[in-house]
Amino acid sequence: MAREKDEDAERDPEGKGSIDKRRSERAEISRNYKEAREELPADPRMDPWAYTEIPARNPADNIVPPLWERIRANALNLSHSRNRRGKSDSPPEILLAEALGRVQLYPHYWHPGINEDLTQNLDGKEATRLYLFFDLSPLNQSEVARKVKKKSYREALDISDSVSQPTLNRMPGRMDSERRHYYASQTETLVRQWEGGYFENWVRPPTPDTIVIDGEGFPPVQVIARELRSKTFKYIRLKRDDSTEVTKDAALRVLIATANGNGFVNDAAKNLKYKPFYDDGDIPTGQNLTYHLRKSSRESVMRMFREANEVLFEIASRHDYFPEEAEVAIDITDWPFYGDVDSDKFIRGTKPGRNYSWAWKYITLALVGSDTPLILVVLPVKDKSKTPKYIRRMLRLSRQHVNIGRVYLDAGTEFYNSDTISAITEQGLELVMQGRKSGKTVKHFLNGMARANLRSSYYSYGVGDLDEDSYYAVGLESDKTVRLRKSEADEPMDDYTYFYTNLHPEEVPPEELGEAYRRRWGIETDFRKIKHDFLAKSGSKNPALRSFYFNFAAHLFNIWTVANILRAEETGEDLSEGKQVTAGELMQAIEDDPHDLQIPTEPPETRQVFGDIFDADWAPSDAD
Repeated sequence: MAREKDEDAERDPEGKGSIDKRRSERAEISRNYKEAREELPADPRMDPWAYTEIPARNPADNIVPPLWERIRANALNLSHSRNRRGKSDSPPEILLAEALGRVQLYPHYWHPGINEDLTQNLDGKEATRLYLFFDLSPLNQSEVARKVKKKSYREALDISDSVSQPTLNRMPGRMDSERRHYYASQTETLVRQWEGGYFENWVRPPTPDTIVIDGEGFPPVQVIARELRSKTFKYIRLKRDDSTEVTKDAALRVLIATANGNGFVNDAAKNLKYKPFYDDGDIPTGQNLTYHLRKSSRESVMRMFREANEVLFEIASRHDYFPEEAEVAIDITDWPFYGDVDSDKFIRGTKPGRNYSWAWKYITLALVGSDTPLILVVLPVKDKSKTPKYIRRMLRLSRQHVNIGRVYLDAGTEFYNSDTISAITEQGLELVMQGRKSGKTVKHFLNGMARANLRSSYYSYGVGDLDEDSYYAVGLESDKTVRLRKSEADEPMDDYTYFYTNLHPEEVPPEELGEAYRRRWGIETDFRKIKHDFLAKSGSKNPALRSFYFNFAAHLFNIWTVANILRAEETGEDLSEGKQVTAGELMQAIEDDPHDLQIPTEPPETRQVFGDIFDADWAPSDAD
């Protein structure tokens, strides 16, 4: 695989104008010096003071060249020397290493203390040389780590020890941002100078200046997805030690390919190895990946994805994505399970589907009423009787990012009860939900509407012990039901939709209420998208693994949403007129991206992002 440079480094390569100006100024200094020397009398005694005004050494020789020019000069000398000795068949990577090893970094390009903390195995100068090799080499990251295990490469680079691939992966993230920018800018200038020349195969390709959409360069969706992954994937912790050879991006790419192919990780991992930009050993096996994923608890999985999603929420907020008063939908979705139903307490009975009647359940809170919804919170469900507690926590977490004005619920029994309804309305929120037509009072009301041929109507009604003066049962004739019905209705009320709300129908008419509730149906489409486009197949009984898969799918869905926000801004298009990027395009773009993200060190785990979401009564630890 042609490895790309340190992806997160800011690059500001020296431009042609700057190079030409600097060289011209140096040449002028040299020329003036030589002219002055030529005007000196042959015998200094004829002018005993004149020679003291001119330095003995050309001042142009004292000008320190940029680091990239020093590396280039070493490469030229090395190439000429080897050609003279008939040793021109050495691999370009060893030649690059030797050119870097000959650079005297101190005092002009490095100072004591700089990069001393990148790794315990190397001092600051050695770590700097290794970073330069890492950032310039066309080798992939794991191959760089393998090369420096060889004595010949360590001697060429003038470093005393090797480092593991995970340590190499973490090094850029440990660098001071100013130094990182400096070295990355120097390497970028060098590869641009060598592009199309003799030394081109010594180094990686230059970073594209621009991304175009006419077939040249990388597709915009690929670039946007790469940027978003680099910002969020660092929070996804795989619990790996320093012996791990493959990068985190390559490991997560297996899950992406699994979902994109609607298959299982073992097959996806095998197929990824045939990508032209991967070498053998760059991709973990399916077994190796799932082994590491099982190390996490459900609690840590939810925490890491909460952190990763917060990055996307912040980007969306900066682009004025969130409305002044957001509308959200809360729903419980099933992930069918076909194995031993007693293998985990989170496997619950569900409405029978094709060959299954048990499922893992997840409660979600999603932004709706938008052309590009976001999944704000995902929690596993063990006991539906605790739905009010889930909802209170979800609302509290979501309010860190959005000002919620209205909540939509469906007609599930876990929602249509006084406890759940109170959990929402006690926070001063508007509630609109589809009610259940099971009560005698509600049936009498809806059947009466049908017999009176009323288009809509309402009356005060309290579910359970709710105050009937604060809530309303709203009936509305369903045009869709009437249109699709092929025979007489079993009961007159079958042609009516029943809504339950705390909005007074005189302020929000039933027709308007029904129109607003249709926005909730978007979450059903979103769930189908998550399961069809973003969720990897799994037959595992492991709760942490299942939780990781589902949360990763929801995270990819959010990346898709934010990618559409960014792309629409680039093109000036209105998202209401359609998606800029389809889910399939996004997933294929990530799977086919030749760039392996050099994700820096994983940040330490924190509980602050969740606050008190985990308590003794609810915490979904694997001991449950």
